[in-house]
Amino acid sequence: MRRYLCLALVATSLLWAAAAVAEENAAVSKESAKPVRGPDCVYVGTPYDVIDKMLDLAAIGKDDVVYDLGCGDGRIVVAAARRFGCHGVGYDIDPQRIKEALANIDKNRVEDLVEVKQEDIFTLDLSQTDAVLLYLLPSMNKRLIPQLMKLKPGSRIVAHNYDIEGIVRDRSVTFRSLEDGVNHYLFVYTAPLEKESTKP
Repeated sequence: MRRYLCLALVATSLLWAAAAVAEENAAVSKESAKPVRGPDCVYVGTPYDVIDKMLDLAAIGKDDVVYDLGCGDGRIVVAAARRFGCHGVGYDIDPQRIKEALANIDKNRVEDLVEVKQEDIFTLDLSQTDAVLLYLLPSMNKRLIPQLMKLKPGSRIVAHNYDIEGIVRDRSVTFRSLEDGVNHYLFVYTAPLEKESTKP
């Protein structure tokens, strides 16, 4: 009788444990099933000669870590790695763009230098990068300002076609691409960033 009672208690304990694990797994599944928000803008690839100009303006060196926020197919960080042998990190929220970037990295054999991550760019810690390259909408550039303000001194930002509203730039450059025959506007900044004066 005691033996059967003990077995019944053990069986009950196992059922409780299994139920607890199932409940925990259900909670994890529910959490991971939360939809990731979509992209904030449509991806448009930067012409390759414009990329070269952006890298030159950012004064990229071999020891730099280059971030591309909204990296699309990864062409900017791949180009930086190929030209300078530096480390590049691309961030994009769209899983399709991440797939394209990984294929681009593989094609150019820069896996040891370049990585891409599917993350929300507005949640990133940018404090350790040496250069940030942007081709985003004006509202997105503006939304990034609190993060860009934390860049370490000497870090460079090059924004393509749209400036960072309210921030003093080092200079702006107009570059006519031979690839698409269009003028592209590049805006250069150096950390620590300075806000424009609001005085009349």
